[in-house]
Amino acid sequence: MLEMIRRIFKIAGRSRQKIIVGITFNILKSFFNGFMMFGVFWILLHLENLTPTIILQAFGVVLGSVIGRFFFQWMYDRTMSGTGYDIFRDYRLEIGEKLKQAPMGYFSEQNLGTIQTILTTTIADLEGYSMLAIEQMTSGVAMAALMSIMMFFFNPIIAILSLIGLLLGLLVLRWVRSRAAQYAPIYQEAQENLVSKTMEYIRGISVLRSFSKGEEGQREVRSAFQKKWDADYGQEKATAGVLRFYILVYKLMSCVLIAAAGLLFMAGKISLPYCLTFLFCAFTVYSDLETMGNSAFLSKKINTELDRLEEVTNIPQMDTSTDKLETSHYDITLDHVSFGYDKRQVIHDISLNIPEHTTCAIVGPSGSGKTTLCNLIARFWDVQDGAVRIGGKDVKNYTADSILEHISMVFQNVYLFHDSIENNIKFGKPDATHEEVEAAAKRACCHDFISALPDGYNTIIGEGGSTLSGGEKQRISIARAILKDAPIIILDEATSSVDPENEQTLLSAISELTKNKTLISIAHRLSTVENANQIIVIDQGRIAQQGTHQSLISQEGIYRNFLNLKLASAGWQL
Repeated sequence: MLEMIRRIFKIAGRSRQKIIVGITFNILKSFFNGFMMFGVFWILLHLENLTPTIILQAFGVVLGSVIGRFFFQWMYDRTMSGTGYDIFRDYRLEIGEKLKQAPMGYFSEQNLGTIQTILTTTIADLEGYSMLAIEQMTSGVAMAALMSIMMFFFNPIIAILSLIGLLLGLLVLRWVRSRAAQYAPIYQEAQENLVSKTMEYIRGISVLRSFSKGEEGQREVRSAFQKKWDADYGQEKATAGVLRFYILVYKLMSCVLIAAAGLLFMAGKISLPYCLTFLFCAFTVYSDLETMGNSAFLSKKINTELDRLEEVTNIPQMDTSTDKLETSHYDITLDHVSFGYDKRQVIHDISLNIPEHTTCAIVGPSGSGKTTLCNLIARFWDVQDGAVRIGGKDVKNYTADSILEHISMVFQNVYLFHDSIENNIKFGKPDATHEEVEAAAKRACCHDFISALPDGYNTIIGEGGSTLSGGEKQRISIARAILKDAPIIILDEATSSVDPENEQTLLSAISELTKNKTLISIAHRLSTVENANQIIVIDQGRIAQQGTHQSLISQEGIYRNFLNLKLASAGWQL
């Protein structure tokens, strides 16, 4: 219990004070709940000579107990009812900031279904149950402990017996937690597997249908649902009996207290009012503790979910500095750069200089490391050896956000957000006017098809741009980059999805976009590389050739071989 509270307190941030105040209110509520026994005792003590004054005094004690209980319950609810949502709202935002600063390798190493489950289902459970578990556990222990302490003033034997019952129940509670510990990870894994398989099925449904594998895909989803059912059922089966035994312990201890009170009265150790008061207490001392069984299970579930949350969101951070990159020029230098994924080396000792306001085309077979090289320049990853410098400054020494402020990127696989076309283009410059958006769209050759849509620039794009063709998405992403107007442009297959009819127009727009800018272009088409100031031929993570189009076709090597053979091999399209 204390471990769960400690861990929630650790991530509570600015809500820590609320948790402390809320627990205090909860304990005071339990105190007033137990204080009711004094009103009952006062009546029983004067049972033979009751007067209106005695009844009024007892009524005042009971009324004060009821009012105090409801007042502090109300104060607890005001303080804690929304605290779980506050904590994990802030935690979600914190994770979002970490995700922005994580190397791209983090997303390839982690199962995206797992990340989605953690950030949705797991955090939703923690929001809803964490404060409930704290309330039930602190209330139950506080109620039993306070009433046992109060009974010490009446009879130490009864008080000791009630404390023994409390300790026995807590021992059984540990058993409940251990049983829950066995199944909570299985439940969590089954939930993650269910989300992953469902997402995979939905995203790949077109492929499954085209290969007549729809039934096979459904089998995997059904299997995931079955595993989730097995985990849920196994969890309930494993803990149901133990929880009933936990409640039985307190029922039996209540019987023991009743018997002890009767025996003490028969032995003349206590008077009838004391005996009747203890009988009343026997039924109330463990009342809140009986609900703690579910809380014990919840606390272990919460601890398991916190473990998973920390495991998945223990996100590696690239930024070790808060300094922002500011430079007067935009020369790009790669100095003996090497990089790999895990043990697989992708980039091998590459040195390269791209002067400001020049165009560098990077070509080579698929899988040679072209995109990885550009991602290192944009600091999506950090190099393992060597250095990447922009304007003579090592990018490792500056925040990733500040570096990307100077770079516009157009990716091969375009992702558009489920929003209007205008907002997707404005993503590069949120404060842009509609006229600026339209001008960028015209330069990117997408104004005409946007205007032909029923809602024009207000047309809502499906998730990922699913309602647009590949070429249309590509041109919108180029408009986004044009609007951002950064001094460094990285184009990764920017014209790969553009039909020949629009290719020359788009190339002219790109040429206009990149005037007085530093341009790095990954391309498979000859038309996009032959006018570059320098061409870098990458093969197996190394620079195989370097020079202009004319110098490279005049020498033996990969570049001229591809031209002479006119092959579309390993991703080339010349």
